[in-house]
Amino acid sequence: MTALEEPAIHACACPICQAASDPAVVSRHHQINVLLSRLTEPQRRWYVGFLAQEPASPGLRQWVLITGLARNTIRRGQQELAAGLADVPAVRQRRTGAGRPAAEKKTRFWKP
Repeated sequence: MTALEEPAIHACACPICQAASDPAVVSRHHQINVLLSRLTEPQRRWYVGFLAQEPASPGLRQWVLITGLARNTIRRGQQELAAGLADVPAVRQRRTGAGRPAAEKKTRFWKP
């Protein structure tokens, strides 16, 4: 995705949105997915983890259908929030050392 492209917005797969039976619910799920499309990876899991912990919240299976996030991702967000985001770096998006290792520059043996 380039800087000029719009981020992809997940289409809710819950039965209510599929049948378009309740416009208020369809609108709310769409708004949640629009917000998620603008957040970073950890922010998405924290937000959905927070929503999944609310008293009147649907279960994890419903949040998987609504957001497209994996169940383990939502649980991880809940666990990180419960720990007060203590193990999460405040500045970096990923932990130090995460991601692909740096590529070594290949040098050829040069003979004059």
